[in-house]
Amino acid sequence: MTVRGNGRREVFHNDDYYLRFMDQLGDALERDGVVLYAYVLMPNHYHLFVETPCGNIHRFMQRLNTAYSMYRRYKHGEPGHCFQGRYGAKLVDGDDYIIRLTRYIHLNPVKVAGYEKASPAKKRSYLKGYKWCSYRGYVEKYSAEEIVNYDWLKLMRRKTQRGNRTEYRRYIERCISKTDEEFKTALAMSRYAMGDAEFIEEIEADLREVREDKGVYGDIRWPEGKSLCPDEIATEVATDFRIDKDLLLTRCYAARTARKVALELSCRYSNQSQRRVGEYFGYKGNGSVLKQRQRLRELLDDDKLRKKMNRIEKRLAKS
Repeated sequence: MTVRGNGRREVFHNDDYYLRFMDQLGDALERDGVVLYAYVLMPNHYHLFVETPCGNIHRFMQRLNTAYSMYRRYKHGEPGHCFQGRYGAKLVDGDDYIIRLTRYIHLNPVKVAGYEKASPAKKRSYLKGYKWCSYRGYVEKYSAEEIVNYDWLKLMRRKTQRGNRTEYRRYIERCISKTDEEFKTALAMSRYAMGDAEFIEEIEADLREVREDKGVYGDIRWPEGKSLCPDEIATEVATDFRIDKDLLLTRCYAARTARKVALELSCRYSNQSQRRVGEYFGYKGNGSVLKQRQRLRELLDDDKLRKKMNRIEKRLAKS
């Protein structure tokens, strides 16, 4: 997602403004159960790469932009709108497009006027030191942020996470003084989606059906997801795994995989925040929930488990 300052004016004036936005971003992610994969804040705009398991992108963005706009209006004493129109958003599909998107986001600080003609060494140094970006957490273990999910580092396909981080840094630096023309072309293919031709056509067809008839062709209401409570989801998971539902709320070893599945599906389909879902299953804090969700993604390399989870998802969609 991309949001720009009204008239492309500056919206982050100093560290206090950046810090306030980051606090409000963390709050919105938690309240709406949104997963953040990458971000960059620039003086007059910001980019977010997020997943919204609950299909609540409108609510999330309204909460975030309204909260920050009110803060900036109070602090800066400037009337009128803070941001320019609606946020820009695209659905993304395909590993190659996903990893190129993270690179596009992370290279923003050195693609602006003033750094376009800088030497590669100067760009690398500036990028590594840029505070308002998720890049450092991608390439340095000790710079990882709790609010960011680094799951897509696995696309570097190295044996260890350390290897993935090293390869990701090289991946970024290979394009630090060049333009990714393939990504640029893919970005221009559709206003609403990025992926192969089949994916783009599918998304555009779906959106044509839900487009509001307001005389404004591009005004889209993205469909909201169906909401269930964690207890209903836990019941479905327990039934499929043939275990007692109460075991999902304990640290029982025999239910460890089922518990991760129930946690993940509750984050996707319930009407509660990620933190609240974690509390239901006995986890404390967003960090613990993210770790369990990441571990499940690793387990889903098992074809049998993946099919089982897909089967449960289909039943939840019909309920």
